[in-house]
Amino acid sequence: MSRRVVIAALAVLSLAGLAAAPANAAPRTASAIGTANVNGKDVQVEVYVQVPPGQSAGEATDQALAEQGARPKKPPPGGGTGGPTFTGLFWDVLPVVQSYNPAGEGVAAQSALTATQATWSSVPGSRFAMSFGGITSRCPSLVRECVGPQLLDGFNDVGWARLGRNVLGVTWSTAGAQDEADMALSARVPWNTGCVDVPGSVDVQTVLLHENGHVAGLGHASSTASVMYPSYQGARCALGSLDQDAIRALY
Repeated sequence: MSRRVVIAALAVLSLAGLAAAPANAAPRTASAIGTANVNGKDVQVEVYVQVPPGQSAGEATDQALAEQGARPKKPPPGGGTGGPTFTGLFWDVLPVVQSYNPAGEGVAAQSALTATQATWSSVPGSRFAMSFGGITSRCPSLVRECVGPQLLDGFNDVGWARLGRNVLGVTWSTAGAQDEADMALSARVPWNTGCVDVPGSVDVQTVLLHENGHVAGLGHASSTASVMYPSYQGARCALGSLDQDAIRALY
């Protein structure tokens, strides 16, 4: 059981117009934190969006929050030196065990997922740990786009779904009497693997590394030296010193 009840971190990455971006150019993105309600509980929602031409970052994030049934919220405290903020999510029971559903996958992502679990679990001086729970047929139950009502089923699942036209991925997590984190990636956007930059696509391991930082309880960082920086900067599959400092501070 967590020592405090927090539902934190839905991450939505929207890549409208990615294919039209210049070769090797990172998409113009922005993020914001909001609140929503799931089964009578207030939740924290983090949105990460592609900013379309002619729209401001604030307009894009407000729209993304509204599409998820969320309203804007003041960012959480922390990250005073440019490192990640903290969402309030804290796991008392470790490791965080994630299972993977490959159905409909846009690219084979199991190895990328396990690589990010190992990366977040191997920070010197931190006790935080994640592990792989195997293959599952479950759709991540907290993800809004899964069939049926959003609910806590006791599993931390990662899978694929036909998310919104420009949405790259979503992550929902909750801590309290029952800790759970669920994630879905979009089968409708271009992906690549191998932690390399490929024009017109996004590296799946880079995105999973960022999203598993949210699963750990980290928010966004204001420094591009952090993998928790709220903008896709190209393929990056190793933690920066700010990320390591943050996870050590939390665990």
